[in-house]
Amino acid sequence: MVMMVWQAELHQGKKSIILDAKKPDAKKVITKMLQKADIVLLNKMDNQLVQLGLNRESLDIVNKKAILVQLKSHAGERYDYKSNWNGYDPALQGKTGLMTRFGPPGCPNFHGVASCVDYLTGYMAAWGALAGLYAREANGLDQGDWVQSSLAVCASLTQLDLQVKEPPATAVGCHATGMTPYNRVFKVGSGKYIYGQAPEGTDIDALITKLSTLDQSAAIAHFDSAFGKLAVPVQTVKEIAEICSDGASITADFKKKNAGQGWLVETWEPTWFCFDGKPFSCLSPPTFSGSDAPQVLAELGYSKSEVMGLQQSRAVVPTNWYKWGENDTLMRGPSVAQVDLLEEGLE
Repeated sequence: MVMMVWQAELHQGKKSIILDAKKPDAKKVITKMLQKADIVLLNKMDNQLVQLGLNRESLDIVNKKAILVQLKSHAGERYDYKSNWNGYDPALQGKTGLMTRFGPPGCPNFHGVASCVDYLTGYMAAWGALAGLYAREANGLDQGDWVQSSLAVCASLTQLDLQVKEPPATAVGCHATGMTPYNRVFKVGSGKYIYGQAPEGTDIDALITKLSTLDQSAAIAHFDSAFGKLAVPVQTVKEIAEICSDGASITADFKKKNAGQGWLVETWEPTWFCFDGKPFSCLSPPTFSGSDAPQVLAELGYSKSEVMGLQQSRAVVPTNWYKWGENDTLMRGPSVAQVDLLEEGLE
């Protein structure tokens, strides 16, 4: 369900197709995709990989060179009875102490429903995938590796620097400001914030009082005049978008794009990546889940009539993955796929 709700965040630069893996024709599509893949990414447990025929041994039969990347919840360095447990980001926040660290005293709290743990697990999976791909190509191997990334491991990593001793009070609780009383976030006038690094020994209470009377620009100027140090504004994504839309900044760029089906989205271009001296641009805006099915299937060699046959049999699931009702009809209005089928007289 998360893939449907957060598609605007997850689908940039991607094409998506939704398949019912229990149907034989869908399994054939999956096999064709696997044969072309360099990396196969799955957020499934070990037994689910076997059921889907996507474990390392099964993948070797279809595409031995593919890198298998598996995201898990409780897996660690050593395999034990917990390694195949289900779990989500909040569960690992609770088990590793993150909730205690970010909640007020005596009341553990979310760092976020999708916190640093979720994102770090994804980043580590991407890093592992690229490392496996580089090793394969650099060494001329005909066998792909098997990469695992885990919520438990990444949640523990975020806590590593706090294991030697108790974290400072300024780094704990829902009003945490920073790892030291001097290098931290400061609240200024009008409810805004800045981040600054005051010299050790500074009268922090007096500085906090002074900054609270200044607006953001004046507070930054005060840091420069009082300490000769740079302070920066703390801004929301919306504020950054207003400042940096449509090429107004060389370091951040928000662009409005038409994603199709009447969906206008605003994407954050990854301008911090440069190739051949030019900032990298998002390849395509995020589309609705499953809406790229005809294009994906065409690239796999399926004809238009075969694509419609897959849609009619529901081996290919309509856009946005509606649940079928008792009479095998959609719970909501017709999808794009259904409209196509109706026009062709197939539904």
